[in-house]
Amino acid sequence: MSERNSSQQTAPRWRRRLLRNPLAIAGFAFIGLFVLVAAFAPFIAPYSPVEQNLRGTYVPPMRIEFRGPEGQPGLWVREVSRTPLGQLEVGEELYPLRFFVRGEPWSWWGGLLKSDLHLFGVDGPVKFYLLGADEQGRDILSRLCYGAWISLSIGLIAVAIGLAVGVPVGLLSGYYGGTFDLLAQRVVEVMLSFPGILLAIVLVATLGTGLTNVMIAVGIAAIPVYARLVRGSVLSLREREFVEASRALGSPDGRLLFRHILPNALSPIIVQSSLQMAVAILFAAGLGFLGLGARPPEPEWGLMLARGREYLATAPHVATFPGLAIMFVALGFNLLGDALRDALDPRRG
Repeated sequence: MSERNSSQQTAPRWRRRLLRNPLAIAGFAFIGLFVLVAAFAPFIAPYSPVEQNLRGTYVPPMRIEFRGPEGQPGLWVREVSRTPLGQLEVGEELYPLRFFVRGEPWSWWGGLLKSDLHLFGVDGPVKFYLLGADEQGRDILSRLCYGAWISLSIGLIAVAIGLAVGVPVGLLSGYYGGTFDLLAQRVVEVMLSFPGILLAIVLVATLGTGLTNVMIAVGIAAIPVYARLVRGSVLSLREREFVEASRALGSPDGRLLFRHILPNALSPIIVQSSLQMAVAILFAAGLGFLGLGARPPEPEWGLMLARGREYLATAPHVATFPGLAIMFVALGFNLLGDALRDALDPRRG
């Protein structure tokens, strides 16, 4: 009875360590914001990510005023546009900024969600660019919101591919050894001899550009990392006493692998998956920056960054906000991965 109580008390220790870690809290905050924006992108985004406004090209982030034309409190904005000669023109009239307003209709999740409600909007014939507009007058905030879903999808699918292939290869290679281990590890070593981003570039160049091929390429680049990580864990676990005891009782190899060895190797896999999400998003952004990822006019962050670099002198905000989005998302997953590593470390009491 005392042993059972002791195991129940020690089981949630890693959770307590995780929740008390400020790095974990910061990582959860960044990732939670990222997931919320991706999940509710059409509601948060005031406009379509591909809607163009040639009178709003390179418009900088618009200023919000807190007093109306007659001094009344509230949120007010002025119309900002470009003249045919390229000069910035600020209107005199103030327009109220409202929350939960009706706008252009949208559908989401394959048409399961349909509405015309947006988080905020302007009453009047004015477009409000909170983070500014790009070279074609498209709202940068809207493109960042929709791009969050693209980056999240790339990260999840790439990690899933790495797990689905790398974990079984590492399990079988570490447990059985022999010829299979020799051949598998030589292939893994060849793949690891290439930098991850270079391997992804080669795969995309072979498969062709596009988001689907980017997900596959980044996922394949993650396979050797998981295979080597799991193999090392299995080599240290297969000679442990509980595995030997189960083998002596006649347990088949499948039961040993999936009931005893794999559950005890989950901690490094979980940590690596969190870190690999950040790597996958960075790789996808890098491929988009090089023109090997998403195709225009898709609102992918790397592609937005690549287009924005051409206007750094005249409109630095076009590249700044996509770069900040990539940085904070990668930072969030890295912070969470470091916190998980500390919390799941068995040497910590």
